[in-house]
Amino acid sequence: MSENTRNLTVSAKRMRGFSMIELVIAMLVMLIVAAIAIPTFMNAVHGARLKGVITDFAGLMQSGRIRAVDDDRYYSVYVFGNNPPEGFVDIYPQNQNGTSGSNGTVIDPRDPVIQISAEIIQQPQAAAPSTASLKLLFLPANTPVPLQDGSSAATPITFGPRGLPCQVNAGVCNSVGSRAYWTFFQNNVTQGWGAVTVTPAGRIQRWIFTGGPAGVWARY
Repeated sequence: MSENTRNLTVSAKRMRGFSMIELVIAMLVMLIVAAIAIPTFMNAVHGARLKGVITDFAGLMQSGRIRAVDDDRYYSVYVFGNNPPEGFVDIYPQNQNGTSGSNGTVIDPRDPVIQISAEIIQQPQAAAPSTASLKLLFLPANTPVPLQDGSSAATPITFGPRGLPCQVNAGVCNSVGSRAYWTFFQNNVTQGWGAVTVTPAGRIQRWIFTGGPAGVWARY
């Protein structure tokens, strides 16, 4: 065999592509990797959405607290059941008798508003996991301070002119004697839980439940 012929043969072997079996094996490997990676990635996406809502809602509450101090009024924070839901500080209208808002029934264009992902649902405290352990993380044991469910229309998270949590009674938001709030959110895809709490001093904290039988609440 001449040198030129030998070189052509070697070049042809080098240019030969993958065999069908090699391609099938490569595709199977990619499918297996994708089957493992995609669920992990999607869980991370859903978890990020839950944390995003918790963060945004905590920021909305802080905004309501600051406005209550600045305006020398009391303001409540609600979740309005649009599609997708919206959280808002119920500020307007501001009435001459000192009351404000619409009791959570109407969002005024001037009210501070956040969008909430459609897969995140505000839930009552009775549905949330390990609430007793969460309470111990931000309130002293055996505290006499009333802890109220911010998801309830009767006890929305409310801040008074001193920037402290209070409860409206006969048009007055009374913070004497102290009180605290919590509200819970659940991702309806992963069933994961998050919460926002307010201490009697007005400190707003964000929490995520780690899940599982041994799950715990962790602040972030």
